[in-house]
Amino acid sequence: MEGRTLSHYRILEKIGKGGMGEVYRGHDERLDRDVAIKVLPAGTLSDEAARKRFRKEALALSRFNHPNIGTVHDFDTQEGVDFLVMEYVPGITLDEKLATGVLSEKEIAKLGIQLTEGLAAAHDQGVIHRDLKPGNLRVTPDGRLKILDFGLATLRRPVSETATTQSLSETEAAAGTLPYAAPEQLRGEKADPRTDIYGVGVVLYEMATGRRPFREELATPLADAILHQPPVPPRAVNARVSPDLERTILKCLDKAPENRYQSVKELGVDLRRLGAPEPAPPVPEPPGRRWLGVTALLAAVAVLAMVFGYRGFVTRQASSERKMIVVLPFENLGR
Repeated sequence: MEGRTLSHYRILEKIGKGGMGEVYRGHDERLDRDVAIKVLPAGTLSDEAARKRFRKEALALSRFNHPNIGTVHDFDTQEGVDFLVMEYVPGITLDEKLATGVLSEKEIAKLGIQLTEGLAAAHDQGVIHRDLKPGNLRVTPDGRLKILDFGLATLRRPVSETATTQSLSETEAAAGTLPYAAPEQLRGEKADPRTDIYGVGVVLYEMATGRRPFREELATPLADAILHQPPVPPRAVNARVSPDLERTILKCLDKAPENRYQSVKELGVDLRRLGAPEPAPPVPEPPGRRWLGVTALLAAVAVLAMVFGYRGFVTRQASSERKMIVVLPFENLGR
């Protein structure tokens, strides 16, 4: 595809690949800017109903103007190729970032807060992501998180009943990203904002531990674990995870949507508490300064004692002198 032109977009280089197509860095010849172009796999929009549904979601996403959502610029079909044109976001995916190791709790909170803020903006417009995972989250060089690929999960087919022997990678290509799917998605139920909250929980778990909550390699055992097994507590994997962060993650991962956070805004409140700086402990005074303070206090007490003592002495003396005055009978001193 490199060097090819789709409409007025010139494809420069391939920058990624996933179950929902290949991503290229391209150049918008009309507006003279770099863009990201996602070319959907052939047959993804297999009928007019799917095409209409995707156009509707792409139009809704194009209206978003949020610092934590990758903006959608265009959606088109040229020469039989369906493609989505998005904001080009420099940096690396969260997947690539996690390849270097687990993140600190402060950074987990910082990225998690941005994730909830972007999702809140989407949920307020009635848009559910449905496929949150580190590969769909991009981190810019200045630490800003951007959510990508909104709406693409609506085009995926459900996990096949014949997936018993499929590897995880095969399942990703055919049916979406199973390790990040919420239990209700596997049951074929309607997704709502709490479905995305489960996805956030899996992402937080991975940031904190370096692994996913369920590690089964084949699709059917993995789906069964997601539906029926409790996740390994994060602190059992990484002892440095705080009890508060563990509680937050496990609440997101509850199998019953009604037991999770009921909104990403509610989740964001707890993440802000985790990211808040702890109050600095009081700085102990040096011993010399402490004794200096004690000496000054004693001196002040002594001065006050002297002042009040002197005033008492003067008062007593005046009182005594008043008692010495004697009034004698008048007498003619001239005699």
